[in-house]
Amino acid sequence: MKRKFNRENIKLAAFDLDGTILTKSYITEATKAAITRLAESGVRTIVATGRHLFKLPPAVHEISSFETAIGSNGSMIGNIRTQELYNFDGFDVETALNFLRWLPTITNSFHISFQDGSGYLMKEDFERLLDLQPNEAEREKSAREYQRVYTILDDLENIEKTMKPVAKFGFRMAKEEDVPAAVRMVRQNFGFEAAVTDYQTIEVTKGGVTKASGLIHVCEYYGLDPKNVIVFGDSGNDMPAMKIAGYAVAMGNAHSNVKEAADEVTASIHDDGVVLAINRLFDL
Repeated sequence: MKRKFNRENIKLAAFDLDGTILTKSYITEATKAAITRLAESGVRTIVATGRHLFKLPPAVHEISSFETAIGSNGSMIGNIRTQELYNFDGFDVETALNFLRWLPTITNSFHISFQDGSGYLMKEDFERLLDLQPNEAEREKSAREYQRVYTILDDLENIEKTMKPVAKFGFRMAKEEDVPAAVRMVRQNFGFEAAVTDYQTIEVTKGGVTKASGLIHVCEYYGLDPKNVIVFGDSGNDMPAMKIAGYAVAMGNAHSNVKEAADEVTASIHDDGVVLAINRLFDL
């Protein structure tokens, strides 16, 4: 059953980044202004992203009301201004290595995001991401961005010597029809969380660690109930937080199951869907 929006009940707004307010590394001026107006009206605003907490693009920092953030799908909670980490609930080295012994049996297209902000990106995945770019200039720009965050690996030889606590794994299946089976294996064989973030990509966190668990931590910190929260998102990793929030808004570009889980669907990110929703719901 869809929930009704109650303006007086909402004390905090949680925004996903990619596909919700962020396109590549860009946030529209209209979106920045709308979120700022919302914060000035008394609603606390936070980031809830699959990205690493302390590796967010500059555009995110340009929204002055963003301080507290949920990163790596709930594995990390902290302050993006001070770089202070409030909570880490990721994989220890032994658990991460055990998962990595299995992962190459189903795909060689994956990345590892470490607690400290560094990470590994397999060469196959790196080249695939570059091939998505429309021209050589964008390809070079993307290469620099990925290399800023990740070390590019040809293989996992000697990975045991350099492994560190992991915030999140991400991997891509070659065929969309193979995704459900991969999700089941991650959940059943390891007891981990597996969120489909596009039609072939799966993000993996510890069992019980999702944007919902992160949101609960944030609410406890601020003395709020999750029912006091409005969530904006577009992907499978947003659904756990949408389910426990007081109200959920899906983007027009969201996956169909995300739209079904939300209380309403706004316009797409390309049509400033977040701006339209904020202006209408909060009369700003």
